[in-house]
Amino acid sequence: FLRPSPGGESFDWDAPEAKTRSRCFLEVSVDGQRAGRLVVELLDELLPETSENFRLLCSGDAPSGASYAQSTFARRVVKGVGLLGGALPDAPGGSRSAFADRPLFADEGFFVPHAEPGLLTMASSGVDGNGSQFYVTIEPAPHLDGRCVAFGRLVEGLDVVRHLHDSLYTQRGVPVEKVVVEACGVVDG
Repeated sequence: FLRPSPGGESFDWDAPEAKTRSRCFLEVSVDGQRAGRLVVELLDELLPETSENFRLLCSGDAPSGASYAQSTFARRVVKGVGLLGGALPDAPGGSRSAFADRPLFADEGFFVPHAEPGLLTMASSGVDGNGSQFYVTIEPAPHLDGRCVAFGRLVEGLDVVRHLHDSLYTQRGVPVEKVVVEACGVVDG
């Protein structure tokens, strides 16, 4: 899956396994006004548990009852890195996995380097502390390698994420506007 690149290694997103990857969408708004649609490709074949967690939270079928619908999409703007999203309103600390038997789950693997923009990576509360929160990167973020599990990429909507990153007014990184996932789900086909 990894191939050499000028700055080290990068992930081969076009590997033959890519044909079977699932995709999810997030419709995002800012203070009730439509901001755009994101479509995410998940690494089902390499990170099945992490991908399943995200897919269940998008589909509304999570055994835990958690969902990204009406969640905070941009909880924090991390300048030069991206957006922190996936904060659930009724979860302790804003993060809860899709799995009913455990609120957090283990780091599944650090296979994908944070070598490009548009990656989805778990925002964990520490070792093996993954729930619902994630980063969407706008730039390479090598400081996240070995600390956060990158499990997908944007195939649509990087322009939306960059616009939000650059235009949201924040106080100490927290957006003043309410940035919400209005709708989400699994992309068929």
